[in-house]
Amino acid sequence: MSHVFSDLEGLRIAVEMERRGEAFYRRAAKISKSAETVALLESLAEDEQRHNAEFTRLYNEECERIENSKCDHAYDPETSAYLSAIAAEIIFPGGLMALRQTGFEDPEAVLLDAIASEKDSILFYTELAQRTHNDHARDVFNEITRQERNHMTWLMRRLDMLKNNPQ
Repeated sequence: MSHVFSDLEGLRIAVEMERRGEAFYRRAAKISKSAETVALLESLAEDEQRHNAEFTRLYNEECERIENSKCDHAYDPETSAYLSAIAAEIIFPGGLMALRQTGFEDPEAVLLDAIASEKDSILFYTELAQRTHNDHARDVFNEITRQERNHMTWLMRRLDMLKNNPQ
């Protein structure tokens, strides 16, 4: 059974993806034994926390722009579970077990996983922007895409610095 979700649900997924990303990095930081990797994971969690706050702001602005009654359904248990499942498939598929395969102790592996997650997010938001019929929603999805692209670029620079300055 497929579900066609609205632009508002797309924004809710953006918020959920950031929430899940933050939780993922915090859990991984608790498992890692490498101080360098723990610091990196905590930094990534803080990035996701900031994105969550920003995307929540965008979501709330959209709720204010439209009838607030349309926003109420996005947080009922069934819808939240559905959106959470979508977010789980987009970012960090396989969760901590997948990261364990590449290494909790290797900052390079952590950055590569983070970059892959950002790429998946960018593809998702780009698709939402292309498919919406609402110009305002398109602008919001394009803004989210821009922020995620900037974050991915920053992560790639950080990876390059790590590769060029091994300790």
